Amino acid sequence: MPYAAQSEIATEKDAFEKDGKDFIEITEEQYLAAIEGMQEGLAVTIVDGFKVAAPPPPPPPPTPPPPTDEELSAMAMAQRDQALAVAAIRIAPLQDAMDLGKATPAKTALLKKWKEYRIDLDDVPDQEGFPQVIDWPVAPS
Repeated sequence: MPYAAQSEIATEKDAFEKDGKDFIEITEEQYLAAIEGMQEGLAVTIVDGFKVAAPPPPPPPPTPPPPTDEELSAMAMAQRDQALAVAAIRIAPLQDAMDLGKATPAKTALLKKWKEYRIDLDDVPDQEGFPQVIDWPVAPS
């Protein structure tokens, strides 16, 4: 006589007894239906009696925990540091023009905006609500 356990079938009950698995006795027809169903991707279940059906969907992945304040702070500081690096690249040629007396009024005004932006970036960690709430300064255009 064949036997079924959760997701398994066997012709001998010893296969389940030695592993301590719950199993039930099934008919030859049920055994053949289980083999055919398993070949088609179905699963054997013995919960509430023998069945061959679609396997249950996998559980949804666990929701990751929200980031800690330390993680938020580290992410914000990395973003700030990247923006500071961009600001330094934009400021350098404008500052060179100032230092060499070649700055136009437009370059002088743009240099001031970039320096103000850089100061605002540096002040991001001092904002109220940091790191959960950040009012990011807007880069000059």
